[in-house]
Amino acid sequence: MRSSKLLTFLFLLASFGAGAQCMAPFLDLTKQFWVYDNGEKKFLEPLAPASFKVGRNYVAFVNSQSSRLRLYYADKTYTVVENNADYWATDNWFIWKNYGQLGVLYKNELKSLDNLVQGEFWFGDSIITWVTSFNEIKAFYAGQTQTIEPLPLLQKTGSDGTTTKSSAKMGDNIFAYMDGSSQFKVFYNGEVITLESYEPTMYMVDRDLVVYLDNMNNFKFFSKGKSYETSLNSLTKYWTGEGYFVYYTLGRQLAVWYEGEEQIIAEDRPKDLLIVQNVIAYTDKSNNFYVWYKGKAELLERFQPLSVKAYRDFVVYQDQDGRLKGYLFGKQVQISDQIVTDYKLYNETVEYSLQPGDHTFWCRGQSTTISE
Repeated sequence: MRSSKLLTFLFLLASFGAGAQCMAPFLDLTKQFWVYDNGEKKFLEPLAPASFKVGRNYVAFVNSQSSRLRLYYADKTYTVVENNADYWATDNWFIWKNYGQLGVLYKNELKSLDNLVQGEFWFGDSIITWVTSFNEIKAFYAGQTQTIEPLPLLQKTGSDGTTTKSSAKMGDNIFAYMDGSSQFKVFYNGEVITLESYEPTMYMVDRDLVVYLDNMNNFKFFSKGKSYETSLNSLTKYWTGEGYFVYYTLGRQLAVWYEGEEQIIAEDRPKDLLIVQNVIAYTDKSNNFYVWYKGKAELLERFQPLSVKAYRDFVVYQDQDGRLKGYLFGKQVQISDQIVTDYKLYNETVEYSLQPGDHTFWCRGQSTTISE
């Protein structure tokens, strides 16, 4: 606990921005652990970590010898807890749970939310909810903690027939759940909203979006604070992205429900389909490669890429020769004009190596090569 208090003090002293950075962790030839941070190479540990996770402007990792949970943030490395705690990375938040302590990195402060969390908890990119020791449901949102339900949520029996868990799902910025009286609700933009007085047979949650089956077995949407009824039903394959819903129509078309309207983006089921946050990348039966982004499908290539990776607003792929190309914020970009055999994507940073001991990082149109 003392280390958390010290960290709070240190973080409050630092007045740096919390925006996205060009950041990527890597190991050198001797397995020392480093981070590429906005054009510079920063040393983290003499040994490879037991695990690590990357956010927009931090790297969290577990020391392989001491099992300490550590955090690199704003050019400094901190010990969060002295033991191997559970931890998670979202775009904006670093979250950890150490026994009963639930905490989050919020606005330059490592903030302990509750020290007695022994039950369920859920987190997104701007909301954390949990069951308190008094069986209330509390939410941390916009820097404040509030009670959103004074009583336990509706409990569902697991597939084993014995264990139970709350009927609740978390998206990046929306929490959907069944309260104890079977009211279907969401916590969104700091408010609790009742959507239905019955329990949907299915519901899915993503950023700004809840998709569920209504009592007529039609798909219904709660999107950006508004409800939309549809005649969609009998769908067998469907997914959510951030603010949109993807599905195959009964006629095998690939469709997107976005901002209240259906868009047909392929006339047949694609050969390959990747749905990640704000983007859909797919190759049709004629080997045409497309990316859908914020309501627009764009043809990028007349071939199927060797590989495709995506994160939020960024798609990275290899052309037929293995060179790296990208699609970032709706525009095509060239990442590497040389053949690459392997690469990693961390937010907006691509890391690859052309020869042993060299690490090349591409971020926002700039490439930096670090040699050992």
